[in-house]
Formats: sequence, structure tokens, C-alpha cells
Amino acid sequence: MAQIRYESLLIEQALAQEYGREMERALRAMRGLNDIKAMVREFEAEFASYIGVRNAVAVNSGSDALKMALLLAGVGPGDEVIIPDLTYQAVALAVIYCGATPVLVDALKEDLQMDPQAVQRAVTPRTKALIGAHMFGRPCDVQKIGVICREHNIIFIEDVCQAESSRFQGRMLGSFSDMAVFSFSYYKPLSSCGGGGGMVVADDDRIDRIRRWMENWRGDRELLQLGQRFAPLSFMDLIALRVKLGHIHEIIASRQKIKAVYEQELGGLADLMIFRDGSGVDSVPQNFVIAYPQRDLLLNFLQAQGVIVQRPYPPIHLAGLLSDSPGGNFPVSEWYAHTCLHLPLYSFMTQVKARDVVRSLRWFLENK
Repeated sequence: MAQIRYESLLIEQALAQEYGREMERALRAMRGLNDIKAMVREFEAEFASYIGVRNAVAVNSGSDALKMALLLAGVGPGDEVIIPDLTYQAVALAVIYCGATPVLVDALKEDLQMDPQAVQRAVTPRTKALIGAHMFGRPCDVQKIGVICREHNIIFIEDVCQAESSRFQGRMLGSFSDMAVFSFSYYKPLSSCGGGGGMVVADDDRIDRIRRWMENWRGDRELLQLGQRFAPLSFMDLIALRVKLGHIHEIIASRQKIKAVYEQELGGLADLMIFRDGSGVDSVPQNFVIAYPQRDLLLNFLQAQGVIVQRPYPPIHLAGLLSDSPGGNFPVSEWYAHTCLHLPLYSFMTQVKARDVVRSLRWFLENK
């Protein structure tokens, strides 16, 4: 069997001619090498409309978006920010960048999203903000978490980097909070040629402030206080995003077809756990997570068969980032770290390849 891995270039190759046409059109319209502001504003308006909100701003990366969201929330030294233990390390690093303390909460085993009851227990008088990271294409409980944030006057930031284009009760993720952040890196449904990110912010003044952080650079006092200049979205990433937004429904459909194959073929197999959408959830996956007690045996077998799977994220409390962060026990995130794998799933992946992955998995389970 030919090697099956995450094919990040497949969609780029499919859209290469459109990239060329869009780039030529953009270059002919530009009056200077830095003259892309009008095109960025057009994309921002289109993206805001897509998410179903009034304001969006394009930025350099999801990591930068997280930092700026926390700065806009007024987070600084002495503050606490509640985050999931089961998430990408950039979430904790953004809190540390602001001088605040990350407070970790565990996940729910049924969907690997942050536990609202753990969130409630984590609230203290020092809690300034909460980052609700939607993991693996599915939403955290925006309703319960939103209520907790409103009751305690906590800024609610949605981290949609792992769940762009997913919906809950018909609404796009990113439309439930005070602010939301997005990543457009290569394995997202709406992906760039390398980097890029987005922010959704309800307040016009905050949007203007973000743009000033990216566009003003000659001795601006506020930038000196920030300690860095935030870079804007690059020209090539803008081209890719404009083209892909025009094909986003095809991209989503291609991913959901593969999700359906995995769910139909792997559901109910002995000892193998998969995760399905809950009530009201319409997820667009960026990978397909499975759990198996003898994970390393399965991992080695699949790799030998040419199926290149991804290991799970290390939980934040095990990653060596936080030596003295408030928190407690994290049995679910540790269970995820020791039993889960991410199967290949990407834009325009064929069902033939998905079924090859399934066959390898079934053979292992039947002959272990």
C-alpha cells in the first residue's frame, strides 16, 4: 500500500491555476509592494460575513491573535486566565506572554472539550479571562461557559483555531463570545500557504487598535509597551485565503465525506473509541481522533503499513511550561495523551485512501 499521510499540498495543487490568476489580478491593482490594505479589508469583510459577525481582522497567525485578544481584554500580571489542559501549547504561551497565570482545567471524556464544572471550580477573584478552545473540530460548551463568564464578569475568548467552519445550533463557532481567534495554517479547512490568522471582535475601537498594532511601526509608544510589533497577513497568504474562501463549501464537503467513512467503518469496533458530534453540532474535522488502550502497538503497526498517523498533543501540565500554575488532577487529558491517535484527514482526501486506513485498522484489531 502506498504511504498515506496528511497531504497538505493536494488542495494547493488543485487550486494552483486560480492562485496564479488571483495573484496577477492583485499585482496589477497594486501601486506599491505594501499596497495590499484594500484587498485585506475585502477579505476581512468576506470572512466576517462567513462567520456571521460584524467585524473581523486578518492577522499574522493564530498565536498572535491569542496574544492580542488577551491584551485587548486587559490581561496582565496578577491576572488569571482559565484555559483547557488539553490544547495546543500556544494557548498557554499567549497567557504567559501577557504576564498572567494560566489556570488549567480538564476535559470531558465523551468529546475532549473543556469541562464546564471544572471551569466553575477554577474561577477566583483574579480570573480576568477564559480561552475556550474548540478542539478537534467540535465546540466546547459555549452555553454553560458563557453563563459562567457573564456571572463572574470574565472575558470569554473563543479559540477557533482547531474548529474553523464548524457550527453549533446553526451558528458558526467564533460568534458566541466577546472575541474569537482563528488560525489559517496549512491543515485548516480555510488555509493559507503557510501562516495567517484572524480575529472576530465586536467592538469597532478594538478592531482599530489591532490594526494600529500591526500597521504603526515608527517609534509608536504603545508598541514599545507591547514589547513587539505584530506583523500583518502576508501577501501570499492573502491570495490563498481569498481563493479558498470561494471554494470553502467544497472543502468542507470533502472533509465531511472522510469523517463519515471513518465513523461508519470504525464505529462499534471492539476496544476502539471514536468521537461523534453531539446534539446541535456540525463539525468540520481537521483530523480524526481515535482512542485505543494499546495505542503504541497500534501506532507502530499503522506506521509499518505506511499510514502516517499523528501523536496526540501533550497536555499543558505535562509539557514543562508551567511549574507552579494553579490546577489539580487531569485524568482525561492524560488518558487522551496515552491512548489517542489522529488519523489522516485533509481537504480533497479520497474515500479510497480513507478505506485503506480503515482496512489496516480492522486487520490489526482482528489479528492482535
